[in-house]
Amino acid sequence: MEDTKVSDLTFLKQFSSGNTAMMKKLIGVFFNTAQDAIVKIQGFIEEKNWERVGSIAHQLKPQCSYMGIKSAEPIIIQIEEAKHTDGSAIPALFESLKAIMEKAMLELKEETDKLA
Repeated sequence: MEDTKVSDLTFLKQFSSGNTAMMKKLIGVFFNTAQDAIVKIQGFIEEKNWERVGSIAHQLKPQCSYMGIKSAEPIIIQIEEAKHTDGSAIPALFESLKAIMEKAMLELKEETDKLA
């Protein structure tokens, strides 16, 4: 699975009509949003504030869609649903989500570097 890309910029290319400056800007917004969300989710997991974890995960969903990170979406949904339980599943789900997001950010950094 290491060679399998987790991001797909097809939607972003269509959305931006191939405008590389716009694509770079949107990818930059994604970086900031995703990194901020990961930090916040980690903090709320430590506090066992499952409601906030689910809320922040929910905010990542459209960002992941724009960047074609389809593998993150079912995990985000599971995190959102787990906020209504004792939350015991959330830390492991978050670790999976975090791994996908980190791989996606590396891929998107490479893609951004290719955009002239």
